[in-house]
Amino acid sequence: MLTRPDGALPIDDDTMRQALAALRTGVARSLPDLSRRNLSGMNLEGKVLRQARLSGANLSNARLARVDLSGADLFGADLSGADLQGADLSNAILRGVRLRGANLNRARLVGADLRGGVMLDATGSSSIGLEVTDLSECLMEYATATRAVMSGVDLTGASLVGADLEGATLFGANLSDADLSYTDLRGVNLTDAHVGKAIFVGANLTGASLLNAKGEGASFAGATLDKARLEGVNLGQSNVGKDLPIRRSDDFPPVVVETLAAHEAWLRTDGAEGSRAALRDADLSYFDLSGRNLSGVDFSGSRLIGARLIGTTLMLATLNRCNMTAADLTRANLIGAQMREAILRGAVLVNAGVGGLPLRDKSGKESGRVQRTSLVGADLRNARLDGVDVATCET
Repeated sequence: MLTRPDGALPIDDDTMRQALAALRTGVARSLPDLSRRNLSGMNLEGKVLRQARLSGANLSNARLARVDLSGADLFGADLSGADLQGADLSNAILRGVRLRGANLNRARLVGADLRGGVMLDATGSSSIGLEVTDLSECLMEYATATRAVMSGVDLTGASLVGADLEGATLFGANLSDADLSYTDLRGVNLTDAHVGKAIFVGANLTGASLLNAKGEGASFAGATLDKARLEGVNLGQSNVGKDLPIRRSDDFPPVVVETLAAHEAWLRTDGAEGSRAALRDADLSYFDLSGRNLSGVDFSGSRLIGARLIGTTLMLATLNRCNMTAADLTRANLIGAQMREAILRGAVLVNAGVGGLPLRDKSGKESGRVQRTSLVGADLRNARLDGVDVATCET
C-alpha cells in the first residue's frame, strides 16, 4: 500500500493490481477510478490514459512524458514538478490543478479547461482543487494550447516561448515575469491580465485583447500588435519598439566575458594559453556574438533565443539541444558544428557555411575521420536556409 500524503488516499493492493494491469494493456477504460489516489513519482511515460478519472490525485513529480490524457478528469490534481513533455491533455479537465514547476514543453492542451475550481467531498469536510490554478514557474515552451480556457490562472515566472495559444482565454491571468517570446497569441483574450515584466518579444498578438491589462515593465519588442485592443494598458514603462533587446558585449555578465576571452586566447595560441569555453545550459538570449571566433565552444542546452551570430565562426561548436529560436546566423561558419535536437524555429541561416571538417589526432595529423554539421532532430520550422547546402549535413 502506498504511503498516504496529505489530502490523498492510499491505493489498496487490489486497486493497485487493477491499475497496473490496465496500464500494461494500455486500455484506459479498464482503469479503476483513481481519484484522490497517491501516484506521486510514478512512471507512466507513454501510457494511454484517455478519459481517465484522476480527480484530486497526487501526481506530483510523476513521469508523464508523452502520456495520452486527452479528455481525462484531473480536477484538483497535484501535478507539481511532473514531467509532461509531449503529453496530450487535449480537452482535459484541469480545473484547480497544481502544475507549479511542471514541464509541459511541447504538450497538447487544445481545448483544455484550466480555470480555478474547488470541490467539496460528499460530507463537506474536505475539498480538492484551487481557486486559482497554479502554473507558476512551469515550462510550456512550444506547447499547443489553442482554444484553451485559462482564465485567472497563475503563470508567474512561467516560460511559454514559442507556444501556440491562438484563440485561448487568459482573462485576468497572472503573467508577471512570464516569458512569452515568439508565442502565437492571435485573438487571445488577455483582458484584465497582469503583465508586469512579462516578455512578449516577437510574439504575435494580432487581434488580441489586452484591455485594462495591469503592470509595468513588459517588453513587446518586435511583437506584432495589429488590431490588438490596448485601451487602458499602461505602456509608459514598457518596451514597444520594433528592435529586439540585443545585448552588446559591454553588457555581458562578467563570467561570460571572462569565459569567452579565455576561449579566444586558447584559439589564438593553439591551446598554450586560456581554456576552451563551456557555456552549457546558459541563457545567452539576445546576446550579440557577431563576428567572433567561437570554434569548439560547448553551448549544449543553452538558450540563444534571438541571439545575433552574424558571421560568427562556430566550427566544431557543440550546440546540441540549444534553443536558437529567431537567432540570426547569417553567414555563420557552422562547418562540423553539432546541432542535434536544436530548436531553430524562425532562425536565419542565410549563406551559413555547413559541411564536413577533417579531424586531426593529438599529434596534429589527419585522423581520417570527418565531422559533418549535424542537424539530426533539429526543429527548422520557418527557418531561412537560403544558400545552405543541407545535403552536406547529417539530418
